[in-house]
Amino acid sequence: MSEKNTMTRNAMLFLPAKLAEGVLLMAMSSLYSHILTKSAVGLFNATNMMVNFTFLLIAAWMSNSNTRYVAEEYKKDRAARLFSTIAPIYVLLCAVTGAVCIGIYLFTRETYYLLGAVMFCTYSAFTVLNNTMVQLSIIRPAIILSLTSASLKLLLAILFVGGKSGFDSPTPALLANILADGIGSIGAVIALGMPHVVRLRRFSQEMLKKLLAFGVPLMGVALCTALLNLIDRFLVLGIYGDEVFAVYSSNVSIPSSIFNMLSVGVLRGVYPAVLRAWRESGRDEARGLLNAGVRLYMLVAFPAAFGLTAVALPFTRVFFASGYDAGAPAIGLMSFTMVFMGLTEYANKGFELEQNTRPVILNSALATIIKIVSSVVLIRAMGFMGGAVGSVIALASYFLITSIRVRRYFMWHVSIKSFLRIFISAALCGVVAFACTLLPMGNLFRLIIAIAAGGLTYLVCIVLSGEAREEMTMLVKKLHRS
Repeated sequence: MSEKNTMTRNAMLFLPAKLAEGVLLMAMSSLYSHILTKSAVGLFNATNMMVNFTFLLIAAWMSNSNTRYVAEEYKKDRAARLFSTIAPIYVLLCAVTGAVCIGIYLFTRETYYLLGAVMFCTYSAFTVLNNTMVQLSIIRPAIILSLTSASLKLLLAILFVGGKSGFDSPTPALLANILADGIGSIGAVIALGMPHVVRLRRFSQEMLKKLLAFGVPLMGVALCTALLNLIDRFLVLGIYGDEVFAVYSSNVSIPSSIFNMLSVGVLRGVYPAVLRAWRESGRDEARGLLNAGVRLYMLVAFPAAFGLTAVALPFTRVFFASGYDAGAPAIGLMSFTMVFMGLTEYANKGFELEQNTRPVILNSALATIIKIVSSVVLIRAMGFMGGAVGSVIALASYFLITSIRVRRYFMWHVSIKSFLRIFISAALCGVVAFACTLLPMGNLFRLIIAIAAGGLTYLVCIVLSGEAREEMTMLVKKLHRS
C-alpha cells in the first residue's frame, strides 16, 4: 500500500472515532447545561478555559517537541531517553501550577482553583500521551482511551450530582473531568510501556537542549494561539459575567469540539506520514502528502461548517437548557473560524518541517493583535456575539498572513477543481439543511430531518462530481474484505 493510501486509511480510521468523541463532548456540554445552573456552568467553562490557556502557555512547547521527535527516538531506545527527560519537566510544570493555584486559593478560598490545578495535571498528561501514541502508530489504544475519557466525563458527572439538576457548584463537572483524563493517562502510560523505560538516571541534558531548541520558540506561538482561541471568551466573561459567559462559551464549544476532533482526526493520520516522507523521501513527497491531507480535511470540514451553521438554532433548543439559544449564531460563526484555524495549522507545517518556527510567532502575533482589537470593538458594539465575529476576522487574517509568508518554504496546494467541487457540495448541504429547519414541526424532528437531508445532499453531490472517487473505492474494498 502506498504511503498516501496508508495515510488516508489512518485518517479515515481516526475520523469516526474522533467524531464520536466530539459527539460525546457535545453531549457533555448539553448535560452540564441541564444539571448545573448557568452560574455553575460559567464557572466550569471558565476553569476549563484557564486550564487550556495554561497548557498552551507553559506546556504546549513540551508537547510539540515530543511530537516532533518521539518517532525517531522510539526507534533508538523505545524513547527511554526522551520519556525520561519529559517526565521530570511535566512534574515541574505541575508543581509550579499547583503552587500558584494554592497561593490564589489562600487569598480567595475558592476551591475550584485547587481543582483547576489538578485538572491541568491530568489534562496535560492525557493530551501529551495520547498524541505520543498516535505518533507511534499505537492507534487502537489511543482511540479507545479517548472515547473512554469522553464517556466518563458524562457518566461521572451524572453520578456526582446524584441524578439531580440545578446544582449550583461546578465541582461535579470538574471532578468528572479530572478522573476521566486521569484514567486515560494511566492507560496511556501502560500502553506506551513507560514504567519499563522511564528512569531518572536516563534524563538527558542533550535531549533537553534539543527539546528546548525546537519548543521554546513555539512558546510565543502558544501564547498567541491561546489568545487567538480564548480572548473573546475572556472578554465576554469579564464584561458580562458568569451567566452570559455560560451561554456564549457553551455554544462556541460545539463547533470547537467538532472541529478539534475533525482536525485531530485527519492530522493524526497525515502528520506522521508527512514527517516520514520528509525524513526518508524529501520535500516533494512530503508536499504531495500534505496536499492530500488538506484536501481530506476540506472534505469533512466544509460540510461540517455549513451544516452546523444551518442547524444551529434548533440544535441549541434541543440540546441545551432554556435560554441558551440566544447564543446560537455563535455556532455558525465559530464553525468557519475553526475551518480557518485548521487550514492555517496545515500551512504552518511548512515552517515546522524546516524547523524554523520563528516566522510563526510573528504571524500569530499579528493575528492576535487583530483578534484583540476586533473583539474589543465588536463586543462593545454588538454585545457578546461580537466576540464570535472578531474570531472569524482574526482567523481569516491569520490564514491569509501565513499562506503568503510560508510560500518561500512550501505551501500546500489543492486544485481549484477539487476546491470548487467540495465547497459547492458543502454549500448545497447547508442550504438544504437550513430549508429543513423551517418545516412546521418540533425542533427535534426538524433537526433530525435537516441533518439527514443535508448529509445525503452532500454525499450525492460529492460522489456525482467524482471528487470522492478514491475514498469511495477504498471504502468499498474495505467493506468487501470485511
